[in-house]
Amino acid sequence: MSWSGEFERWRTHDGLAPEHLAELERIAERPEEIADRFGSQLAFGTGGLRGKLGLGTSRMNRFTVRRATMGYASYLLDRGGGPGGTGVVIAYDSRTGSEEFAEEAALVLASRGIPVHVFHGIRPTPLLSYAVRTLGAQGGIVITASHNPPEYNGYKVYGPNGGQLLPDEANEIGRRAAAVDNYFNPPGDLVAPVSRVGQEMDERYLRDVETVVERSLGVRVARESRARLGIVFTPLHGTGYRLVPAILETLGFADVSPVEEQCVPDGTFPTVKSPNPEDPGAFDLAMVVAEEMASKGRRPALLIATDPDADRLGACVWDGQGYRHLTGNQIGVLLADALIEARAASGVDMSDCVLMKSIVSTEMVRSLCDSHGIRVIDTLTGFKYIGAKMDELDDVSRQFVLGFEESCGYLAGDLARDKDAVMAAALLACAAASSAASGGSLWLRLQELYARHGYYFDRLITVPVSQGNGPGRAMQALRSAPPADVGGFPVTEVRDYLTGQAISGGGTQVAQIDLPQEDCIQLMLFDGGKVTLRPSGTEPKLKLYIAVKGTSHGDAVSRADTVAESMTRLLP
Repeated sequence: MSWSGEFERWRTHDGLAPEHLAELERIAERPEEIADRFGSQLAFGTGGLRGKLGLGTSRMNRFTVRRATMGYASYLLDRGGGPGGTGVVIAYDSRTGSEEFAEEAALVLASRGIPVHVFHGIRPTPLLSYAVRTLGAQGGIVITASHNPPEYNGYKVYGPNGGQLLPDEANEIGRRAAAVDNYFNPPGDLVAPVSRVGQEMDERYLRDVETVVERSLGVRVARESRARLGIVFTPLHGTGYRLVPAILETLGFADVSPVEEQCVPDGTFPTVKSPNPEDPGAFDLAMVVAEEMASKGRRPALLIATDPDADRLGACVWDGQGYRHLTGNQIGVLLADALIEARAASGVDMSDCVLMKSIVSTEMVRSLCDSHGIRVIDTLTGFKYIGAKMDELDDVSRQFVLGFEESCGYLAGDLARDKDAVMAAALLACAAASSAASGGSLWLRLQELYARHGYYFDRLITVPVSQGNGPGRAMQALRSAPPADVGGFPVTEVRDYLTGQAISGGGTQVAQIDLPQEDCIQLMLFDGGKVTLRPSGTEPKLKLYIAVKGTSHGDAVSRADTVAESMTRLLP
């Protein structure tokens, strides 16, 4: 059906409320707007749905959520997920429409005989993962668009292990959802219960997080050191506003100052340009609070921020003169260092322990792990792959040291199967308190690690491509004729994750890559560098990840500049 025909189908359907009809009437004389909204379907990707809010087949609204949930219900029922099953847990964040979409999903599932457990009020995504595992549920749904701009919302589906669905499962749900034609009529009578999940799950989760943190790092950090550490925290108007302060208080961090304006959940995110802790600008108000504390003689050592669904953690640390915004890789290195050193100090045998990271995350942790006999497992981008790999371990709580992605996602322990900013905030605070107790800081510790393991530096560049050519042309060009060097640095290996082949610089196949297929190419450079190119999943853009290793910070930055310039010239 054409976009105009689809628009008319919506416009004339008697299942729409007056406010919906009014919204469609407002765009009736704007064909470009109609084409944009109705010219495509909001695709059910590997993470579920994500799109701009508004009416239309390509937008996030009650009807596209209903359609997706009907597909999910069909998927569950074919797998024995009807009456008598353990059901589905649903959580939602502070974004516009999140509560409405969560209720819609709950009604669809319950009307088809699938029990539902809905969180009472907004909750962090990692708590959803924890609840699925704790309740032994068949799956979960989170309504969130993570750190996207305020005009977006999304819908993520989780499996019974508490991790996001892998592509094959997600694609199956997407096919079933696409086959649903009548999604205007509301769900019928409920034939399965809808229960509420609340404070008791929060308290159980916090107790378990405390246990993991104390077991992992707490033994090395005296309560007095924790109490003295100054921390500023902002949830950026999102779901971390209660549980992050709660876990810090439980662990004995007594000097925590919240950014009050940003502790009010608000899907418009009125005080930040972008609710993304990877963006240094997200810390502007936290810096103001830090200076207010410093003027009273209490200089905070650590500023932390969580994104709207509290699965990503960002941080700034005091370097003696000012605050330094840490990259996701730097936080990953500091957490890995703290967790590994704590295990080493306790005399733990780490011969079968593992650290997991995405293929675009820093190789610096490999050097940290090698010195202790810890194996590093690479996964494709997306924390669902780390969660799936965790399930392959014989004893996760003992063997699993840390999982992380350069995009500020971290997980330790065996409580969840998705990145957890609540847990990460507690671990990073303990690491900071440990450094302060010995007269140092996280920034100084990072410099010590650079001096020992090399100066690693990374950069992410977004490369627009023309609509006509698309990302595929650039990927194919690199795939068919990979360079022998990049900016003068020899290419030692070409890893093509679409074909699953690793090829040496001389053109000889080295090995088969034991990972799922993904349109991604990685050039491994001499002396520890790498370049990764992959298409954006939502826009006509390429993501170019530059990672280098230098003899100093200045040398590493210079190398990154050279590699970035050379790569952008190579792309058509």
